[in-house]
Amino acid sequence: MPPTPASTTTIVASLPALLGFIPEDSLVLITALTNDDGSVTTGPLARIDLTRITGHADDCARHVNRQCGNLPVFCVIGIVVRTVDEDNADGESLPQRTDVDSLIEQLAEHGFTDVDVVHVPAVAEGARWRSYRDADRTGVLPDPAATAAAAAAVAAGHTIAASRDDLAARFTPAPENLRARLQPHITDAVASAAIDESWHLTAHLRLARADAAISAATHGELPTDDSDVADLAATFATLSFRDALLAVPDDATRLAAENLVLHLWRHSCDPVAGQLAIVIAVHAYLRGSGTVARIALENADPQQPMTLLLSTVLDHAVAPSEARHVIENASADARRTLLSEPAIDQA
Repeated sequence: MPPTPASTTTIVASLPALLGFIPEDSLVLITALTNDDGSVTTGPLARIDLTRITGHADDCARHVNRQCGNLPVFCVIGIVVRTVDEDNADGESLPQRTDVDSLIEQLAEHGFTDVDVVHVPAVAEGARWRSYRDADRTGVLPDPAATAAAAAAVAAGHTIAASRDDLAARFTPAPENLRARLQPHITDAVASAAIDESWHLTAHLRLARADAAISAATHGELPTDDSDVADLAATFATLSFRDALLAVPDDATRLAAENLVLHLWRHSCDPVAGQLAIVIAVHAYLRGSGTVARIALENADPQQPMTLLLSTVLDHAVAPSEARHVIENASADARRTLLSEPAIDQA
């Protein structure tokens, strides 16, 4: 049984807050889950470029099944976002109907029988959505910025960009000449960080500098001095220090750490930049911004175990709440190891 028209309207209007950007030319698949108390909550979602839908409905259905095949799925709702001529946007002329029908059939083969797909020309106030399956199911969107989901996203410090491209534009490196000037300094700092791993006193000082930089970033203060940028880039790119710094107290601090490391990433070259992108992805994931996490992973070292692990976690829509304690415990262990005074052999 599909959601009511009112709840469908709310879901469609909430897409920018759920995704972190306003989708265009997209298919968004959202699952609704039944909880033990009988309530229904939003489950895993996926956004797919419309250009990838034609002829690949089976791939889309497999992706949904991989995300939530073991979850108590109440229903699946798909939203096709594509501009059309409103005068001709009746139930029979909705865009990519053949692809949508094929997707519904493929989802049914995986056991998802309660499915509705709707079309909306744009996720904007006043836009009308229409169902592919029932011509009588329709509604008009309110202002997406006025939804409860948008208010919650803003309160959590999440960015809602005009498009995915705008969100990805945050990952624009600094000018090449600036990065080239900093590269030897960062290389030297990485060598120093490797030495500091073995000495608990210098490890303490290095972690203290990074902790202070994260604290400053909560107030919008980012390092500008070359030596500070190089020192911090090396710290966050060194595995043991990186792990020790992943545990932070709340989402506001996670966002600050993410912004700090993104600033360092812009000023770094590979392989350091590829390591820093992993840190950005982890913080973005833990604060609930899967889109930013995926964009960060596009810039990360693909051979690193954390890159592969986080990609798998995102593909299977593992909730941050389920992974947070594992990452925080591992981070606390890494910090203890770095700060432990080595045993002294007795003659």
